[in-house]
Amino acid sequence: MVKSWIFDIFNYPHSPDPADFDPQKCQELYDWHFESWLKADEQGYDGIFFSEHHFTAYNVSPSPNLLVATIARLTRNMRLGVMANIIPFHDPRRLAEEAAMLDYLTGGRLEVGMGRGVDEQEFLRQGVPMEETRPRFEEGMELIHNAWRNPSFTHHGRFWDYEDVSIWPRPLQQPNPPVWITALSPATVEWAGRKGYKMGHTFLPIGETKDMFDRYRKSAADAGNSTSADQLAVMRNIFVADSDEQARDIAEPALDHLFALFKEHAIFDDLDNVPAGYEYYSSFFRPFTSGPISWEGLQQAGIVCVGSPETVRDQLVAQAETLQCGNIIFWGSFGTLTREQTLRSYELYSRDVIPALKALDLD
Repeated sequence: MVKSWIFDIFNYPHSPDPADFDPQKCQELYDWHFESWLKADEQGYDGIFFSEHHFTAYNVSPSPNLLVATIARLTRNMRLGVMANIIPFHDPRRLAEEAAMLDYLTGGRLEVGMGRGVDEQEFLRQGVPMEETRPRFEEGMELIHNAWRNPSFTHHGRFWDYEDVSIWPRPLQQPNPPVWITALSPATVEWAGRKGYKMGHTFLPIGETKDMFDRYRKSAADAGNSTSADQLAVMRNIFVADSDEQARDIAEPALDHLFALFKEHAIFDDLDNVPAGYEYYSSFFRPFTSGPISWEGLQQAGIVCVGSPETVRDQLVAQAETLQCGNIIFWGSFGTLTREQTLRSYELYSRDVIPALKALDLD
């Protein structure tokens, strides 16, 4: 069985100039996104992930755990989580406490996603040196697990220091909720496999994604951890309409808007001189800056899956089988897509794509 998860980065679809921010338009955005999430709970989606970003119109949910808490009591079926909380921005003890609370608010439906972060502008504005993100991330993960799994814990690290403290409550799911790592670089992919965490990946073509998944599986196997398909997730920009032509006509300008936000928000200003620890991203981000990316190229690479229900179904079934990946993360609300377009896409995906993915047997 291959699961289908919604990912909602929740970008502001109007002018990205802070001076043009419109509170009423933002309220309307919140209202229809909530509507889409509640409908998804009845449409057979396995779960939903929110996202943490700061300072730009790329994201209007800088505290995504609040979204999980808000819809926890309004949904019954989907698992709920964030992909991902960025540990270097937080005290990991507080993240451990919030996750434990959310586990109870969701009735044990919480999925925890953690990451070290990659968006240069966020770290610059937050005042966190990017050279520190990996040690902060790895130390934070160790602290979080100690807090979850022990009646009391002591932690004396480089960044955080606690002596004989407890968190109340500890999680409902024991020993802890499922943990996902957002991993793009080979180093983080291998680390996630060694630690036995689930892993979510995005933005790369199918062949390169398979290489990353094989790298994860080898690291996991070498450490004696699970290599099942359910350990892996691939996220794609997906849009479904009644025909291939209609889907492209709607999705292409919406993706153009999203990619413009992404380039401003996430990509390093100087790809030839990236911070220590981020060398991989010099090549990873370069295709986004080397000129226009063709629509056909994105489709052929499998980075976007846009079309009729049949087209999208066949593309995602093929990707799941090729990648031996048990989770498809459906980034289906993006750019300038409207309420009506998004709800229709979610409906068509649930009707025609979810059953086909659930019917797959990968392990």
